[in-house]
Amino acid sequence: MTRVDDLNRPPDPGEPTIARRRATVYCLAILSVAAAVIHFAVAGEHFQEYWLFGVFMLVVAGLQLSWSIVASLRPSALLLWSGAVINAGVVAVYIVTRTVGDVVGPTPHAVEPFGFGDGLCTVLEAVVVAGCAWLLLARADRPVRRRRLVTASAATATVTAVLLSVALVDGGPEMVMGGSGGSAAASSASGITPAMHMSGLETSRIKLATATPAGDITMPDTSMVMPGMRMASSTPCDAAPTAAQQKAAVSLVDTSWKEVRKYQSLAVAKAAGYRPVTPSGAPVVHYLNVAYYRATVLGGPALNIAEPQSLVYANTPKGAVLVAAMYITAPRGATPRPGGCLTQWHVHTNLCLSGTLDVVGAVGPANSACPPGSVNRVTPPMMHIWFVPIPGGPTAIDAPNQQVVQAAEQVPAPANGPA
Repeated sequence: MTRVDDLNRPPDPGEPTIARRRATVYCLAILSVAAAVIHFAVAGEHFQEYWLFGVFMLVVAGLQLSWSIVASLRPSALLLWSGAVINAGVVAVYIVTRTVGDVVGPTPHAVEPFGFGDGLCTVLEAVVVAGCAWLLLARADRPVRRRRLVTASAATATVTAVLLSVALVDGGPEMVMGGSGGSAAASSASGITPAMHMSGLETSRIKLATATPAGDITMPDTSMVMPGMRMASSTPCDAAPTAAQQKAAVSLVDTSWKEVRKYQSLAVAKAAGYRPVTPSGAPVVHYLNVAYYRATVLGGPALNIAEPQSLVYANTPKGAVLVAAMYITAPRGATPRPGGCLTQWHVHTNLCLSGTLDVVGAVGPANSACPPGSVNRVTPPMMHIWFVPIPGGPTAIDAPNQQVVQAAEQVPAPANGPA
């Protein structure tokens, strides 16, 4: 049995030794590998939320993994400096997103939730920063018995592996099997195993309070999709939203209302560049900001909370009432779902669109062809965030015009003319 004093005593002459600094670097490399694994595991989920988040996770993971390999083979002062700077930067980003909120992306200023996995990753990165700083400042070095390297590395690897396993399990299937961004169908994949699918009873129990006039978020009922519509993904989405996804859904709704409520004034919306693309004077009228949608087509985020591509108004006896923000992707663009199955995208298949993106009609039993100058084509995926209490709550897929108008009559609104 090896005693502590045996490990601490100076090595005997001729006994295999290793520099203490190098033994420390080996342990830091193990921690860096674990942090890289966590970043790789969550990259798919972050791609669903916003492409830049996913790229950031992959870049950080690649740097941490590369650093651990090079550090194990050929440590140097420059390498220690790079390890300290890179990991300190990642820790700083984590602190900002958990205090101030996201600086970029679909939900700017929305504070990210804390989880065990991301917390562990940050602790590992902080230890790497501290270890690199200590090695850079500690000039003296001494040889230690090679057995100490084996013991320290094995202990570090064992403890790290246990904590990493807990983090992956705690993060849920989206951390292990996160879907990737890309096409509408691919990015709509839930990444959750069938065992996580909810029963009708479990679905009905989801009720998340919001700070909007629309009331509580509930699970969208895709069976209520109206004629001429279908879900953007051919795969049904009924997976149980994680705690983080539920929090993200509430944040999306509340932040959307905070950013968009100024457009309760129809004059303010028109001054910002919104114009009607469905017939004015109808019960429900959709307004489009061409500049905002063009920015999305050119690679901007679909869930741009500060600049939603579309606004929806209902004409009531008291005038036009803002009822929803509608986010629209580029054709074949990504469909981020920060709230998992609470935030789903749909498309319209029966609309007749003009060259200026106006909706001038619809095909159906009564009209087999579009009016001259327009074509019937499937729209890009879109998602409503409702601000009036329609059945289904703030993230409902859609609702009949009559229900939308009735809900609009229940909320206070500034004086507007008709939309």
